[in-house]
Amino acid sequence: MNKVEKIDKFFVASQWLIRFVWANLVWMFLIIIGLGIFGFMPATAALFAVTRKWSQKDIDIAIWPTAWKAYKKAFLETNIAGLCFAGILGFLYVDLRIVFATMNGLVSSLLYFFLFFLFAMTLLALVNYFSVYAHFIYPLRGYIMQSFLLAFTSWKTSLLLIAGFGVAVYLIAQVPALVLFISGVLPAYWVMKVNLIRFQKMQAKMTAQSAESVA
Repeated sequence: MNKVEKIDKFFVASQWLIRFVWANLVWMFLIIIGLGIFGFMPATAALFAVTRKWSQKDIDIAIWPTAWKAYKKAFLETNIAGLCFAGILGFLYVDLRIVFATMNGLVSSLLYFFLFFLFAMTLLALVNYFSVYAHFIYPLRGYIMQSFLLAFTSWKTSLLLIAGFGVAVYLIAQVPALVLFISGVLPAYWVMKVNLIRFQKMQAKMTAQSAESVA
């Protein structure tokens, strides 16, 4: 590798680092102006709107205008979806606590693990929700249903997502200061990259089925 190639690679890496840091800071700012609890869902949807552009090779987009536009558009709908997910997770959590505290034996153990599985899959569906919201146009119920379908029917994709989150958690655990710079954008970029492959296969399959029905 000659000196020019090294400089080019360093330049590309530094550009990506700047994009990641800026997008992460924008995400955190949008959460704050939404008073935290009301800002998380639309801010994360806005972050996914940015990472979707990156995943589609549109890497030179203006991050703030793209995120701000998506944030305003998504504010109400994503918060309603967030309440739906919170309700499901809260219900499952209470059930887990009740089973753990009051029941004994093999049946209760099986029930506990089944509820824990549903809880974990709901969290995975929540992660999928943001990429589905960024890529497709559905009614509110459609976004949530598609998110759960992805979680339950695409095990390979789900394992890749979990592995990516594991790497992000490990990096942040090793260097806590990274929370300010990659805590949101790195997982979002990974989820969008992985799910976009799945989405493209889904769309190709639907296109082929439509062509067959017309023929």
